[in-house]
Amino acid sequence: MALGVVIGTMTILCLAVNIRAFVEMNRQSIENQKLNTEIKQLNSTNLVLEEEIKNLKGDPKTIEREARKIGMSRPNEKILVPMN
Repeated sequence: MALGVVIGTMTILCLAVNIRAFVEMNRQSIENQKLNTEIKQLNSTNLVLEEEIKNLKGDPKTIEREARKIGMSRPNEKILVPMN
């Protein structure tokens, strides 16, 4: 009888430890998937930003567009200002 109680207690203890480990592994797997998704998104954003940097350094049209956004113009160029 005592042997049965010991075996039952050990079985329950082993199950509890294994269930806890499984739950933790599952939680970490979900977190890993979320982080991988975030990495993919950040890599994509990084590629877009690298292309924009390249264009800002060497593409005259991009440079002119960005300069106009901050109010710059070519010498002797007339700028039309809308009246409200």
